[in-house]
Amino acid sequence: MSDRCPTGIPGLDEILGGGFPRARSILLAGSCGTGKTTLAIQFLVSGIVNYNEPGVLVTLEQDSDEIRRDMLKYGWDLKKLEEEKKLILIDTSLSKIGIKEYVTSLPVAPEKSFSLLPGEFDFERITDLVVASARKINAKRVVVDSLPALDVLSKNETSIRRVLLQMNYEFKVNGLNSILITEVPEEDGVSKHGVEEYVSDGVIIVKTNEALDTRTIKIRKMRITKHTLKPIALEITQQGIQVKK
Repeated sequence: MSDRCPTGIPGLDEILGGGFPRARSILLAGSCGTGKTTLAIQFLVSGIVNYNEPGVLVTLEQDSDEIRRDMLKYGWDLKKLEEEKKLILIDTSLSKIGIKEYVTSLPVAPEKSFSLLPGEFDFERITDLVVASARKINAKRVVVDSLPALDVLSKNETSIRRVLLQMNYEFKVNGLNSILITEVPEEDGVSKHGVEEYVSDGVIIVKTNEALDTRTIKIRKMRITKHTLKPIALEITQQGIQVKK
């Protein structure tokens, strides 16, 4: 296996020297509407379709059915990939609004997508389930969308740092490339809590300029990778994200 994990996103691999370093965690930061979820899911879908690398998607905020519907506009049939056992979607979004009647099945080694009930919503549990799910389908890629949900479970930045360190460690030792999505509270920020970028191996920032009707992507940090620090134009098309080299 190559020491690079190709993203499959047009233009991005070229500026990353072939893709992300293998078995590393990437923080994807941006404000609302910058295309973070689209980019991350494109990374998963491309891994499955183009590189035979199954994936796991953890949604902490958006309902899983809504995500499936939204991604169809790019031609990405997540449900089909799930049925083919190439993708497992772990939905924790319902637990935060307390829908206890939602039916769930949580085997030790999950074989398909599932939702968590309120009492099961903690990051240690989620991390364990991601690893178990990845092993079941031989996944190589993971996306967690998004980290601000840490506020629900963590009392302080020390706790958040511990959770992120543990999550990153478990993903790495299991050979998983992960994208961890976070919200940027201000245009000049990198992450909400100020610790995420320090425990990640790479930091990618996506921004919008509403006045110019443009989006940009910047590689703020990427271990063992030579890259530009300049913002590069990004476009969201009917086929997904494209980076203009």
